[in-house]
Amino acid sequence: MAVARMHKVSVIGHQSVIETVVERLQRAGVMQVTRTEIPDRELPGIEPDTDRLHDIEARVANAQFVRDFLGRFHTNDQAFGTFISEKIHISEADFDALEADAAFRSLYEECAAISDRLGLIERERARLRDQIDELAPWLDLRLQIEGLKGTEHVVLFAGVVPLSSAAEIRQALRDVVEEVSVAEVGRDARREAWVVMAHRDVLEDVRGTLALTTFQEARFACLSDYPAEESARAQERVVLLDNEEVDLLERAAKLSKASFKRVSALVQALLSELDAVEVRESFASTERTFLVSGWVTEERKHALIEALASIGSEIDLTLSDPVAEDVVPVELKNRRLLQPFEVLTDLYGRPTYHDVDPTPLLAGFFFLFFGMCIGDVGYGLMLGAGAWYIKTKLDVAPGVRKFMDLLLAGALASILWGILTRSYFAMSAEKLPGFLLYEPVLDPLPDLVLLLAFSVALGVVHVSLGVIVNMYRSIKVGDWAAAVQDDASSLLFFASVGVGVAVPAILGPVLLAGFVIATLLKGHVIEYLVAGRIPRALLGIGGGLLGMYGMVGYASDFLSYTRLAALGLASLMVGDVMNRLAELASGAPWGIGLLAAALILIVGHTFNVVINLLGAFVHPTRLQFVEFFGKFYEGGGRPFAPFSRRTKQLVLHPSPGEQEGGSR
Repeated sequence: MAVARMHKVSVIGHQSVIETVVERLQRAGVMQVTRTEIPDRELPGIEPDTDRLHDIEARVANAQFVRDFLGRFHTNDQAFGTFISEKIHISEADFDALEADAAFRSLYEECAAISDRLGLIERERARLRDQIDELAPWLDLRLQIEGLKGTEHVVLFAGVVPLSSAAEIRQALRDVVEEVSVAEVGRDARREAWVVMAHRDVLEDVRGTLALTTFQEARFACLSDYPAEESARAQERVVLLDNEEVDLLERAAKLSKASFKRVSALVQALLSELDAVEVRESFASTERTFLVSGWVTEERKHALIEALASIGSEIDLTLSDPVAEDVVPVELKNRRLLQPFEVLTDLYGRPTYHDVDPTPLLAGFFFLFFGMCIGDVGYGLMLGAGAWYIKTKLDVAPGVRKFMDLLLAGALASILWGILTRSYFAMSAEKLPGFLLYEPVLDPLPDLVLLLAFSVALGVVHVSLGVIVNMYRSIKVGDWAAAVQDDASSLLFFASVGVGVAVPAILGPVLLAGFVIATLLKGHVIEYLVAGRIPRALLGIGGGLLGMYGMVGYASDFLSYTRLAALGLASLMVGDVMNRLAELASGAPWGIGLLAAALILIVGHTFNVVINLLGAFVHPTRLQFVEFFGKFYEGGGRPFAPFSRRTKQLVLHPSPGEQEGGSR
């Protein structure tokens, strides 16, 4: 059975031990807690302790702020740290001892002060730079800004205009009023600084004309000295702010180096504490007792029993098998060689508890499909080396290791397919060393028609297996009619086509016989005749023909598998182009050719592997999800998620051990 066996768990206990039970369950991390519901009875849940919740949430928010702030200055020393999340190693004892103590509160206050000051510096610097930019055209003005005022009879407008519009705006002013004077007092690369003076009698005409142009009036907020002096003071202030910012960033970097990892672990510890409070909302309770329900796997039930055993007679633990109406969480259980392929099943969705786990069914086909898409010994070795390095030399998450195992399987498939097709870095036969000059089982280009035929035949087998599995599922629930009339009829027609193609002399009779029988089955005609329902049997013939028309879709399904051959050929052809380019470049003198050829080979073949890796994963996965799963599999299972401590990015050691991230 590829789905782990589950037991329903019920724990009844006295209210006095609820804290202990929650702590033991979380530490054991083997039981998924579900909301407790008792048929025909209504037991209230445990009311949340709002004061405690708010206190923990506040501490979580503070810790997350410090972690995020210090994280801006933290560098991952692990190789390829930009692409791989860092792991923080900590002992269980140290993790349990983490708390938002006085030292953390002091760190929080310092981080908050630095963050606030950095924000103020950024805003003040932006204001000063805007001020410097605003003053740039006015630097030659030998008049204090506070002196830019009108008189009793003269109004004054100070502002800037774009250089490209200056003449046009002057002319627009002259066209409206004669009693206006424009003084250009300075300029920069983009603008001219103007002082526009006009008699107050034409104030509205001048203002209206300027409003219709690109003239921008200068505000000079809180400025009074000469523009050059004000600009110099602003620049000096910017330098001071820059220096202060450097000091603050250095201080933040030191704090990050000293405290980031511990604060990251503290966040997880506080979230675990929050979970331990919130989980009680799923409990049922009376004045003196509580009831918690959930699920545990067969393999972990002993760990659950052991975790609660020391509490003694204050609790009662019951394990039972699920019933039909239960929504049971699912944990996949496959042999070690099949476990990497669980990645694909999880991408689509886990099976329901009583359904078929498709992982063993898809594994062999995905292995073969992937190998066909890469199809080269050299490329397989490159891919395998990269996946092995990431898995063994980098401190990556279990999910990443599992994916690397999948790529290692794909690399092995590529090597095997490359051996069968005699493909070694896409080299032509005349370039291969003598010991590799054997006769390939299949040479992709000369045997292209055979390769395409093999791809289609592979599709027929793959899709047929999906139909067979669906037939098994129907038989399992006792629906023999659907198994025979829907699925067996399709298989019969596939078989008739296969026999006809294999023996062309009998193609017509076999194909006709298969078509007729499949039509009668799909239309339930035989069933109606046995029951004596002649009119329904006649109508069933039409339904059967309609069902056979629907099988046209299978032809497109089968042809989809030719993309496997196309992707493999594309990989080989691009590799061949790289080899030819390197050969051409190698003729350059003074060793330049050899260097260029080596560069082309390394970069070109690496690029080819990376690009084809995407296609080799996506298209075989699509064939599994659409062509194969579409025939029998729905997914929809709920993954098994035990109640446990939060350990994202953490590695907990049972005893003090390595506590640094990076390679182990």
